[in-house]
Amino acid sequence: MTLDIQSGILRPKIDMHCHVWLMEGWEQSADHLVNSGAMLGITEYWCSSIIQQGILAPIEEVRPHNNTILSAMARHPQRIRGWCFVIPGHFQDAIDEAERCLDAGMIGIKLYNQYRINDPAVHPILELATERRVPILQHAGYPVAEHRASQPLISHGIHFTEASEKYPDAMLIHAHIGGGGDWEHTVREMRDASPNVYIDVSGSNLDDGQVEYAVTELGIGRVLFGTDGTMAGSVGKVLDADLTDDQREHIFFTNAEHILAQQGAAPLHPLDE
Repeated sequence: MTLDIQSGILRPKIDMHCHVWLMEGWEQSADHLVNSGAMLGITEYWCSSIIQQGILAPIEEVRPHNNTILSAMARHPQRIRGWCFVIPGHFQDAIDEAERCLDAGMIGIKLYNQYRINDPAVHPILELATERRVPILQHAGYPVAEHRASQPLISHGIHFTEASEKYPDAMLIHAHIGGGGDWEHTVREMRDASPNVYIDVSGSNLDDGQVEYAVTELGIGRVLFGTDGTMAGSVGKVLDADLTDDQREHIFFTNAEHILAQQGAAPLHPLDE
């Protein structure tokens, strides 16, 4: 059993949900991320830096966050890839910033809780992502009532399903199944969404059965491996899940590889290396 766990820890993984933050000392933050993940078999990291608390910040405050990620990509070109954070309500600024970052090598767009994924303000971003064949990672969850007031515009499963009905070819990722709240509810709401709607396993809530439930409801091809800062816990919940070895490989690597392929990209470290 120990050998199986050790093998699972060391098998290659793509962490498609993590962060390098805009702050003094971001270099150490990026180095720590890469070095910590290496002990868990993580071979590449899809990182963003975001403005939280629903703040509708101007582009002058958004751009430095993305520049931090571009710098982290340059510092670790064989490990770090970038999500471009934008605030959709600033229409042309958001489009221009997303284009700038994608042209500079980022592989997707990151949205937080300033708008729900199905809000008409987000439609131009959905259209751009569909055109460029890049995914959108949206902060999401179904918090309990006492926490909902602090995130009134947080997206959950029904919003992803509604967005996918209008944009079925858009690759939409519901962040962190373990982000807290009623994860069963939000997963169930995505049963009938487009097959291009995914969920990631990240989050500090480590309730038993999360991964199996997502696989049962959505199918193995729609569940992605991410950590969002909970590295060991996110690895552990996949290793502990009642899955086949092939299913674990889909979550840890193959599903993210498929998303990259849509834009003509490939893992930084393919499985056959």
